[in-house]
Amino acid sequence: MAEEQNQNQQAQKAQKGQQLPDKGPPSKGVQGQALQPSTSYWPFALAVALSILLLGVITSPVVLAVGAVLTAAAVIAWGLEHR
Repeated sequence: MAEEQNQNQQAQKAQKGQQLPDKGPPSKGVQGQALQPSTSYWPFALAVALSILLLGVITSPVVLAVGAVLTAAAVIAWGLEHR
């Protein structure tokens, strides 16, 4: 009950243009987790694999096949990576 009254009072203050109490910034741990993606080497591996694939397009079918296999492996591994 008291919580509902507090919420109603805050809503009324907000409608009147009064400042709501500042709860402060989130803790450092929460900020770090929210803003920092996990490090992964798979985007680099995918870039290298795609480069080999494109090199194979202009050179030979063997290099093309190796690039295709590496590209597929990098995409699958990056997709299955645990966060």
